[in-house]
Amino acid sequence: MCNGHSTRVSQGGSIAVLRPTLQKADSETEIRVLFSNSPPTSVDQIGTQVQFHGLDPSDTLSSNEHRLVIHRDGNLETSNTQSLSSIDPFFSFTLGDRHDSVVNLSRRLELGVGEKGIIGRRISMLAGSRKGERVVAEGIIGWN
Repeated sequence: MCNGHSTRVSQGGSIAVLRPTLQKADSETEIRVLFSNSPPTSVDQIGTQVQFHGLDPSDTLSSNEHRLVIHRDGNLETSNTQSLSSIDPFFSFTLGDRHDSVVNLSRRLELGVGEKGIIGRRISMLAGSRKGERVVAEGIIGWN
């Protein structure tokens, strides 16, 4: 990914491309999650802005009981062996009944690499109640 040359221009911030984990889901479906920290212009923009592309309100992935979990690791294989009840997330937030394409978090995330950064971490979209959650899409956060 970092080797060679590309004509693609960096857009800034961070991106995660989440792929469905359900077998019956369309393999071409993806949800792009963009994270950005712009200078706050109002009280509502203090935290990180999260923008979704490919999240359709009529889709089953965008029902009322969803949350995004940024994990402490970057290993997609651990999701198959880890119990959802034992998740100790780096950061998580619920989508609630919002079908907006933009969510402003109350916390400003560090969009870099390192102990406090989100680059390289696994991100999961979970559906259902906290007692009966299941992973519906997953990916890794990278540079945008």
